[in-house]
Amino acid sequence: MQKYFGPEGILASKVQGFEYRQGQLEMAQAVFESFRSQTPLMAEAGTGTGKTWAYLIPAILSGKKVIVSTGTKTLQDQILDHDIPFLKKNIDPTLKAVCLKGRRNYLCRRRFLQFCYQPTLWNKEEAKLFRRFQKWAATSNTGDRSEVDWLPDNFRTWNEVNSNSEYCLGQQCSEFSRCHLTRMRNEASRANIVLVNHHLFFADLSLRKRGLGEVLPEYQAVVFDEAHQLEDVVGEYFGVHFSSFAIAQLGQDIVKECRGGSKKLDLKAVQTVGQQLEVLSRLFYHNLAQSQNRMGRFRFEPSRAGEDFAGTCRQVAHALDELPAMVEPLAEKVENFAGTGRRAGELSTALKLLIEQKDQSLVYWHEVSQQGVFVNATPIDVGPVLNEFLFPSVTAVVMTSATLSVAGSFEFVRNSLGVPPDSRELLLRSPFSYERQAIAYIPSRFPAPNDGAFCARMAAEAAEIIEKTRGRALFLFTSYRNMHEVHKLFEGKISFPLLIQGQKTKRALLQEFKDKVDSVLLATSSFWQGIDVPGEALSCLIIDKLPFEVPDDPVIAARLDRISRSGGNAFYQYQVPRAAIQLKQGIGRLIRSSRDRGVIAVFDIRMLTKSYGQVFVKSLPPCRVVHCLDEIDTFLTQINAGD
Repeated sequence: MQKYFGPEGILASKVQGFEYRQGQLEMAQAVFESFRSQTPLMAEAGTGTGKTWAYLIPAILSGKKVIVSTGTKTLQDQILDHDIPFLKKNIDPTLKAVCLKGRRNYLCRRRFLQFCYQPTLWNKEEAKLFRRFQKWAATSNTGDRSEVDWLPDNFRTWNEVNSNSEYCLGQQCSEFSRCHLTRMRNEASRANIVLVNHHLFFADLSLRKRGLGEVLPEYQAVVFDEAHQLEDVVGEYFGVHFSSFAIAQLGQDIVKECRGGSKKLDLKAVQTVGQQLEVLSRLFYHNLAQSQNRMGRFRFEPSRAGEDFAGTCRQVAHALDELPAMVEPLAEKVENFAGTGRRAGELSTALKLLIEQKDQSLVYWHEVSQQGVFVNATPIDVGPVLNEFLFPSVTAVVMTSATLSVAGSFEFVRNSLGVPPDSRELLLRSPFSYERQAIAYIPSRFPAPNDGAFCARMAAEAAEIIEKTRGRALFLFTSYRNMHEVHKLFEGKISFPLLIQGQKTKRALLQEFKDKVDSVLLATSSFWQGIDVPGEALSCLIIDKLPFEVPDDPVIAARLDRISRSGGNAFYQYQVPRAAIQLKQGIGRLIRSSRDRGVIAVFDIRMLTKSYGQVFVKSLPPCRVVHCLDEIDTFLTQINAGD
């Protein structure tokens, strides 16, 4: 690896302004060795290490078929559009890399043609966009939605024309030979490196586990970037799911098909079942939502939901069980019925599993939202899942992130993901000079987060800090309640443009934050990771309090209970590590390059007063920690003077 990453290496000769980074070389050597020895690797690489090249170049040189799985589509696109062209030109001219996304990111030609025949456009604005959308759909070689960046996130027509698996007819499809998804998969089978996100990777692994085929081509090694997200994603794909929305959608699809079908076919019986499902979906929602009387996530306990709910479930199951025998004889004449029986069978199986609750390795829960009631079963411990289906089947597994360790230890990630004991650990600090680039402020005399005076005091001190940094601040909150309360307290008192999550789409809000250099952005969970605002637009990062997850969330509660039952300390072994990793992610938004400078403020006195507080203090970057606002003035004076 010295040949590529060393001070006199290939990268040094090809990259203008190349800076040799010892950590990047160490990581590349460790990744290459992992591929060679077939030993799993956990590598934490601080921001600025250059970890993307540190795993891509060894992957290319290994000669293996490698899946690179990322936490976000943004990183996928960055690798494909920027890193791969450079590496193809300078490292391996024969390199072929393909980016595969989830099915719903691709246009389905059959559904699109059907929609054009009978379009249902939701409003005038959507109708105008659809004309432009039609031109793109007719000429696109990939059908990838990311090509049309002018298309708004809420373009409802996309749900009618994407490659949703529920409507896929496979080789029976009239457009199979021209299918965008099939073509991309064929390209992926010929590629050296296939870029995916974690959701697609584990959707594929789940299908393989159940013997239902595969989405990805066969591969020999996998690199997980942003691997701190894996526990949550694995839980999502190795569980069971059912919803009132899914019943309603199936019913609507059946009714729509029957009304537009051939008059020569007798579809009355099928249409009646479709109409029943539409009604039953509303009853399912009403019965289960009424048992809680509020939005949120709750343990799913069918016996407590009442006899009305039990009766609705029996009727839903009966209707779903009837459908396959009714639609299968019609499938040859009604193309869209080809997948209807399968959809009904999968929903029926899921509902019965969720009602019976025989598998004690799962936690059963439901979520009540405005979109519907969603019932789920999630693995309490995902470690055994990965031990059985991932590690034994892949010759090399590399997990990397800027936030894998907790206070310098990989124990939490190792335990939660079931990483084999023979795996190697590598901890690489950021090459940035945090002592010069950043300062962290934790007030020593401050109300506790549960004190009634907390928000008012926090808003007052945050306003002082924001004045000192001349705006340019990202304020991250652990709850919408705190965010909206501080927003009210800021209005009329902050002299800089004030942005708040929910005003616009995330993408539009981020762009405005970058464009208005002195603005202040208030945001919650989705902004804690995966956003990159290098330069002067972000010079101050404020966090309201330590990001502990709600302990009565059903999945979190089940995991805490499992640890407690085995004699462990659930708070220290699960809640503290999870919060520490999340804190590191949030703080990581500030310093993104060697030229960035900024202030970190965390308004949580528990970091100084509680025994577990030191875990969080040790999770801060190696910068000076101060407890007096005047120290921030001194720091800002120094950096403004060019120190």
